[in-house]
Amino acid sequence: MPESFAATAPNTTIQDRRLLWLLLFVPVVMSLGGVWILDHAKANKPLFTMTNLVGPTTRSLLAGEGLTACTEEMGTRGNPICFHAARMPMSALVVALGMRLFGDHYLRVACFKTLLLLLPVGLCIYLVWRCLPRSGGRRLFVVLLLLAPFAMTPFLADVTNILVEEGYLYSFLAVAVALLFFDAETRLRIGGLSRALLFAAALDGVYLSKSGALPVVVVLMAGFLVVERRAGLRWLVVVLVAAAPLGWAVHQHHASGRYSVGTSFDGINLHKGNNAGFLEHYPPRQGDSMDWYDFELNRGLHFGDEWSFNDYHRKAALDYLRAHPRETLEGDLRKANVLFFAVEKSGGTATHGVRKLIEDGGMVVFRLLLWIATLCAIYLLFRTRDPNPGSRRSLRVASGVFLAVVAACALPFLAGFAYTRHVSILIYPAALFCCRLLAEPYNEGVMTG
Repeated sequence: MPESFAATAPNTTIQDRRLLWLLLFVPVVMSLGGVWILDHAKANKPLFTMTNLVGPTTRSLLAGEGLTACTEEMGTRGNPICFHAARMPMSALVVALGMRLFGDHYLRVACFKTLLLLLPVGLCIYLVWRCLPRSGGRRLFVVLLLLAPFAMTPFLADVTNILVEEGYLYSFLAVAVALLFFDAETRLRIGGLSRALLFAAALDGVYLSKSGALPVVVVLMAGFLVVERRAGLRWLVVVLVAAAPLGWAVHQHHASGRYSVGTSFDGINLHKGNNAGFLEHYPPRQGDSMDWYDFELNRGLHFGDEWSFNDYHRKAALDYLRAHPRETLEGDLRKANVLFFAVEKSGGTATHGVRKLIEDGGMVVFRLLLWIATLCAIYLLFRTRDPNPGSRRSLRVASGVFLAVVAACALPFLAGFAYTRHVSILIYPAALFCCRLLAEPYNEGVMTG
């Protein structure tokens, strides 16, 4: 979107550089503080005992045995299954690297993961800083937008968490969005090739963190194809982004005997959100999760391997969807409420007292930020009168991409089941979209037309 920023000169004054250092320093301090608050009690917990199969897959990876985990944790009591294709590799790769560098020390590895995944966020901040508006009021709003997410517990939980995919995905998603929303090629002083490589690497990182993020990868790649006018760079990004799911499918066949761009947990994740007992215990009470009901879904069954396990649960979920449309619709409405409206966290650890007040306050700000960004994007995408035709295409593309990203992130969890952390990955993209509006050099009339 080069034309959109033609009127804004890069920020290079001493004061601006000091602001940049502040914008980079504060998230690091707040994030490391969050690691200490949330994880200091687990400082000496053996990393191989981590839940969500992160511990076992990390152990297997370090032993040169791929991402193997033999377990009954998926509700198959008395029927251990060896999963070779159940987890995407990003979490195990980062934790394994942390253990190589810092040993079996939970707190050190959590700090390492936090700092490592903050690097792409730092690039986001730098891109926005290069396009800061001249108006003092708008500058202040941009600074607040960049820093406020680190005071929201849903986002800070992603930044510090080493157990869930969102703790890795959020960072790659943020930098991919920033590279689309801001003129990386001129502002970052890199060529188009470097920009394309960065963008493709970010999308591969999104996908390799969570297979359910494949729809948002497709959306962002489509956004790049709209923005980038050079055919060579378009094809380069398509090839590099497609290499991740294709390579993963080949790995899955080698490890588990089946070509798949997903995982062998996809079936049970779909069944968890589509079964006869779902409405009785969803959304889960604070501090509870859906995992406790896996045993009910597997009662009286025996599975020979991970793909028979996956296929059974996938078929059972689809059968339920076809036979119970009314209950499915009611469940979808509850999931949508958890994703977009609820101000009480769903999934995760229960909180009390002052900490719960802080958490609820962060949830309210999160909802306001997401809905303000969404409503602005809808308005800009569909407005008929445009006082500034020069900015029309750029802002409409950004608005369309943002709305498509929100939909693509939500759809897999409307199909399966939704926790707050599944949508918290949209906090920084929402902040970046608002920064994009404030940085628009023609925005004197953007929101008044």
